[in-house]
Amino acid sequence: MHLAFTELQRLFARWHAEHAQVAQCANALNLKRVRTLGMVVLALNGFHVLLFAVQLLSNTYTDIVFKWKISLLLAHLGMGLTMGLGTWAAHRLRYTANGLAEKGLPVAMLGLALLFTIGITAIDQWVTPNMTPFLISAMAIGLVSYLRPSTTAKLFLAAYVAFFYAIGLTQLNPELLLSNRLNGLTASVMAWALSALLWRKFTTITLQQAQLEKANIELQNKHKELQRLTRLDGLTGLYNRSTFVELSRQELARAQRQGSATTILLLDLDFFKRVNDTWGHPAGDAVLKNVAAVANNSVRATDLVGRLGGEEFIILLPNTSLEAARRLAEKLRANVQGSPTPWQGAHIDTTVSIGLASTTSAQGHDFDHLYTEADKALYVAKDKGRNRVI
Repeated sequence: MHLAFTELQRLFARWHAEHAQVAQCANALNLKRVRTLGMVVLALNGFHVLLFAVQLLSNTYTDIVFKWKISLLLAHLGMGLTMGLGTWAAHRLRYTANGLAEKGLPVAMLGLALLFTIGITAIDQWVTPNMTPFLISAMAIGLVSYLRPSTTAKLFLAAYVAFFYAIGLTQLNPELLLSNRLNGLTASVMAWALSALLWRKFTTITLQQAQLEKANIELQNKHKELQRLTRLDGLTGLYNRSTFVELSRQELARAQRQGSATTILLLDLDFFKRVNDTWGHPAGDAVLKNVAAVANNSVRATDLVGRLGGEEFIILLPNTSLEAARRLAEKLRANVQGSPTPWQGAHIDTTVSIGLASTTSAQGHDFDHLYTEADKALYVAKDKGRNRVI
């Protein structure tokens, strides 16, 4: 018994936490639904007012029938005006961030709708034991609103107390009064049960949708990260070889159309094997990352910087002549030489050899040609003593 009670407590605690998670979504949905429901009820009330007004003006009735019809006319008129005002307020709240009003207005409109239908049901008792208005409104509220079971329990309890009292004022037959009160109690309990079931279904579906959205976002982020990893070099964060070649070919095609010059710089770290042999491969990785950072900081935002592999880097300079590229390459070479890599309390000096190749739109050389020419120039730079631009 104690175990069952404990499990029940845990279930209610979990439901309470879940209800808090979907409360804001439910408030917004309730506000939207009461706007629609308010307009429907307003139209129905208007029809009743018109019908009873025509009948009262065109016929003569006994006192009790006249009293019944005029009372229904006024009740429907009051309900229609109230629902119209509530619908207008709900419409205005679409443009106002007011959490308390979003939560309270739908409950207030539903409560007032119940009170008016209780009044209409009580008025009907003068001529008929019919209690259809209360039954319809109770079930409709259970169906269209997403309210916590604790809220609807209070709402239907208050409504039934009002119904119990109001119907006793107009239904004088004890048997019919007892029958209607019992039917009203049944309708209130069934409406509350229906509302509670729909609330749990709404909570479950909303939480599942939130989980799916979260999983979808995570999947999209992982997809973007995978795309990034397939396009970038894992160590330096520069474009990898395949991505650099793809982007370079696109840039060369654009330069051909626009009639501009394009230059490629091919960089190779001098005596890089000595770094790995002397300091170790982690130090070599640190040198590569440092050179990549220096290269990125030495060029323009429109330039492309990539790592071909090992200690080789490549840079594409759009809209850049050979002479302008030579000046930038000299600046880059000097920056690398002047930016030793910090490592375990010491510094690792680094120099680079750079080969240049350029093409104009008239020449129309493709990437493979530029790469081959820059590679030849790089070998010349190494043969002439390294740490130079050719």
